[in-house]
Amino acid sequence: MQLRPHPHLTDLIRHYLVLDGAPTAASVHRLFADGNTGLVFNLDNAALRATGDTPAQHTCWVYGQVKTYHDLSLTGSINWLVAVLQPYAAYHLWGVPAIEWFNCLFPAAEVLGRQVDAITNELAKAQHVHDRVRLLDNFFLREIDKKANIDPLIVQAVQYVNSQDGILSIDTLLKTLAMNERTLERKFKLHIGISPKRFVDVIRLTRSAKRMQRVQGRQLTGIAYESGYFDQAHFIKEFKKYTGITPHQYHAQAHPLALNFLQL
Repeated sequence: MQLRPHPHLTDLIRHYLVLDGAPTAASVHRLFADGNTGLVFNLDNAALRATGDTPAQHTCWVYGQVKTYHDLSLTGSINWLVAVLQPYAAYHLWGVPAIEWFNCLFPAAEVLGRQVDAITNELAKAQHVHDRVRLLDNFFLREIDKKANIDPLIVQAVQYVNSQDGILSIDTLLKTLAMNERTLERKFKLHIGISPKRFVDVIRLTRSAKRMQRVQGRQLTGIAYESGYFDQAHFIKEFKKYTGITPHQYHAQAHPLALNFLQL
């Protein structure tokens, strides 16, 4: 379930996402790139580990831009409230160059300190989802109260790429922004954590995933062309590069927890 943030937060937060599931002894979920970063508030007993790591139970995790995908082993009950941030929001809020968070998943306390434990405890005690949204809104409103304005060129770049569903060339983006390639590359690495080309590719891919979720029994060739790929082979290659599965396999996934988060 997606929930809207406070109107004053829409430049920083895309939406809040409620994820829950039955207790499980062990399951593997895949998180793949969607161009956003976020905070995962763990309101139950879920323990999480990436491949090769030991299980860890934290009140809140932060994830940066994902290179391709993470396979995550979960135990316990999933009761998560996720603040899905705009691509540039983490750098704006906490001042850590986004490239330093690239392909990382780590406890939020490493950046936010003890305040993240306090807000998670408040969220866990709240009885209704709308009370939890109010608590999160207040938390982020306090965070932005002391911040300068967001770089308008980065905001414009992200909005334009999204408006085009990622179907555009970097030359077109540069002309739209009246910016040279070196400056755009530097700004993207600092604010978003990936190159403009990778961001465009990821947005195009996630839009194709959304199209697949909306249709049943439809030939994927049509989705490939609608999403700006040369042909179905090109679509399959790009989709598998970022998700580790084919479009057909993704389309067959009946109940993904989120667009870019599904149980294997």
